[in-house]
Amino acid sequence: MPGAEMAQYGIGFFAIAGLIYVITKFLDKRKDTELTEVIEDNTKVVEKVISVLQAIQLSLTRQEVQIDELLDRARR
Repeated sequence: MPGAEMAQYGIGFFAIAGLIYVITKFLDKRKDTELTEVIEDNTKVVEKVISVLQAIQLSLTRQEVQIDELLDRARR
Protein backbone atom coordinates (compact mmCIF):
# COMPACT_ATOMS: atom_id res chain seq x y z
CA MET A 1 0.00 0.00 0.00
CA PRO A 2 1.65 3.19 -1.13
CA GLY A 3 -0.74 5.31 0.92
CA ALA A 4 0.44 3.81 4.21
CA GLU A 5 4.09 4.52 3.39
CA MET A 6 3.25 8.08 2.42
CA ALA A 7 1.39 8.50 5.70
CA GLN A 8 4.42 7.25 7.63
CA TYR A 9 6.68 9.70 5.80
CA GLY A 10 4.21 12.49 6.51
CA ILE A 11 4.08 11.63 10.21
CA GLY A 12 7.88 11.48 10.32
CA PHE A 13 8.14 14.81 8.53
CA PHE A 14 5.76 16.51 10.96
CA ALA A 15 7.52 14.94 13.96
CA ILE A 16 10.90 16.28 12.80
CA ALA A 17 9.37 19.67 11.99
CA GLY A 18 7.81 19.76 15.47
CA LEU A 19 11.16 18.97 17.11
CA ILE A 20 12.89 21.65 15.09
CA TYR A 21 10.18 24.13 16.09
CA VAL A 22 10.51 23.29 19.81
CA ILE A 23 14.31 23.52 19.70
CA THR A 24 14.13 26.84 17.85
CA LYS A 25 11.72 28.29 20.39
CA PHE A 26 13.94 27.11 23.25
CA LEU A 27 17.05 28.68 21.72
CA ASP A 28 15.22 31.94 20.95
CA LYS A 29 14.08 32.21 24.56
CA ARG A 30 17.64 31.55 25.68
CA LYS A 31 18.94 34.31 23.37
CA ASP A 32 16.36 36.73 24.81
CA THR A 33 17.59 35.89 28.32
CA GLU A 34 21.20 36.46 27.28
CA LEU A 35 20.23 39.74 25.61
CA THR A 36 18.48 40.87 28.81
CA GLU A 37 21.62 40.09 30.82
CA VAL A 38 23.79 42.03 28.36
CA ILE A 39 21.47 45.03 28.52
CA GLU A 40 21.52 44.98 32.34
CA ASP A 41 25.32 44.74 32.39
CA ASN A 42 25.65 47.59 29.90
CA THR A 43 23.28 49.71 31.97
CA LYS A 44 25.43 49.17 35.07
CA VAL A 45 28.58 50.08 33.15
CA VAL A 46 27.00 53.24 31.73
CA GLU A 47 25.91 54.29 35.23
CA LYS A 48 29.46 53.81 36.51
CA VAL A 49 30.89 55.80 33.61
CA ILE A 50 28.42 58.61 34.30
CA SER A 51 29.41 58.70 37.97
CA VAL A 52 33.11 58.85 37.04
CA LEU A 53 32.43 61.68 34.56
CA GLN A 54 30.51 63.58 37.23
CA ALA A 55 33.43 63.16 39.64
CA ILE A 56 35.82 64.45 36.98
CA GLN A 57 33.55 67.41 36.28
CA LEU A 58 33.39 68.21 40.00
CA SER A 59 37.18 68.02 40.23
CA LEU A 60 37.58 70.33 37.23
CA THR A 61 35.15 72.81 38.76
CA ARG A 62 37.14 72.84 41.99
CA GLN A 63 40.36 73.36 40.05
CA GLU A 64 38.82 76.26 38.16
CA VAL A 65 37.80 77.87 41.44
CA GLN A 66 41.32 77.44 42.81
CA ILE A 67 42.84 78.90 39.64
CA ASP A 68 40.48 81.88 39.84
CA GLU A 69 41.50 82.46 43.47
CA LEU A 70 45.18 82.28 42.54
CA LEU A 71 44.67 84.74 39.69
CA ASP A 72 42.84 87.15 42.02
CA ARG A 73 45.75 86.96 44.50
CA ALA A 74 48.28 87.47 41.73
CA ARG A 75 46.43 90.56 40.42
CA ARG A 76 46.42 92.26 43.83
